[in-house]
Amino acid sequence: MADSVRSMDTRVKRGAGRVPPPGITAMVPCYNEIACVDRAYREIRAELSRYDDAELLFVDDGSTDGTLEAIKGFAAEDPQVKYISFARNFGLEAAFSAGFKYASKPWTVQFDADLQSPPHEMHRLVEKALEGYDVVFAVRENRQDPWHRRLGTWAHQTIARKWLGIELPQGASVFRIVRTSVAHKVVDSRLSTPYFIATAPLLGARYTTLPTAHQPRLDGQGKWNLRKLFSHAVELFFGFSFRPLTWLIGLSAAVMAIGTAVLALVLAGGLGAVAVELAGLVAVLVTLALLMVIARYLVRVMRVQAIGVPRYQIREANIPIRAQEALYGYETPDVSGHFREPEVWEDAS
Repeated sequence: MADSVRSMDTRVKRGAGRVPPPGITAMVPCYNEIACVDRAYREIRAELSRYDDAELLFVDDGSTDGTLEAIKGFAAEDPQVKYISFARNFGLEAAFSAGFKYASKPWTVQFDADLQSPPHEMHRLVEKALEGYDVVFAVRENRQDPWHRRLGTWAHQTIARKWLGIELPQGASVFRIVRTSVAHKVVDSRLSTPYFIATAPLLGARYTTLPTAHQPRLDGQGKWNLRKLFSHAVELFFGFSFRPLTWLIGLSAAVMAIGTAVLALVLAGGLGAVAVELAGLVAVLVTLALLMVIARYLVRVMRVQAIGVPRYQIREANIPIRAQEALYGYETPDVSGHFREPEVWEDAS
């Protein structure tokens, strides 16, 4: 096996010509990326030409700006272009989950449509993966993003690893190569949130990181803001660690002990009214914090229990899709508004 991996590794060298297997799916989630998608298609497609077995899979996350129409145009001219389009905007996690699920090649490389991670870097990810890894995460060198994004990523990953005990690769980005069979396990894990960089280590996937180039966004507008960064961090903290709950339970116990002591002092006449009011305020604040954390964990439990609720629904595709993930079931409307029978998978996996 090791000899086979080394043999394949020697074939994937920058500057080489057409490359035999491994087969590669280049997966690109898109949401209102009309300014970027044409360049993404051209540059990624050019890099894929080095592989004998490759496809380019676009996942349209309910775009409303003409992104889907552009992707359809690529697919009409290029048989290696595949696409699926959601019925509405379900979010990045849903988009890459669908991309991993419908990737048909042994390895999947995830790109951002803005190409801040240059497509030519994918070959280095492939080389690294063939050393025996299931996942290789790109770590952006000299990251060309606004300060609040750089700080937000560093802060929430550091808190997750050092304070909350969550195993994840520091600095990992969504530019990554994944063994597709492992990606299927991650997507089907039924966790409360499909936070890939934390789920892959949790399942035991062999992973590593690789420094890669990063460049400024040239076209369109970024989708991340402070609210999304905060929400993303909360999903990680409460989705993969129980330490916040443990800490607050400990704090509540301490407050109860202090409250008992305060009550004893009040009964003995040793405390004034101001001190009692302050002690009561602290107790109320700790109680509210505990209730908020418990409520957040209840959301986590409810998400796991609601496994019948679809993570996404697909309105259109040029590949076979599972019936339970097709908005129209066994029928999909064509451009004229009439219904036709699409290729649909029967299995519920």
